[in-house]
Amino acid sequence: MQHSTTLTKTTCIAALVIGVIAAAFAFTTKTPAYAATSGAVAGIIGLVSLFIGRKNIDDMQLAAAGIFMSVVACLVGLWQIYN
Repeated sequence: MQHSTTLTKTTCIAALVIGVIAAAFAFTTKTPAYAATSGAVAGIIGLVSLFIGRKNIDDMQLAAAGIFMSVVACLVGLWQIYN
């Protein structure tokens, strides 16, 4: 059985993976500015992939999960800066 791998699915899966990596990096880094920056970059990548995958709801769910994880990374970085 063949699996179709389109650009939109690949982009949205990449956004999810990048968001998870950014959140994990935010929890493990000692420099809060790096955590907030990595979360912001992952958020921008997530928004771009959300725009690319806007015609398929499954792809949009993957991109939204990546955006959520990047927001977590940003919040962890900001929490470390101000605490």
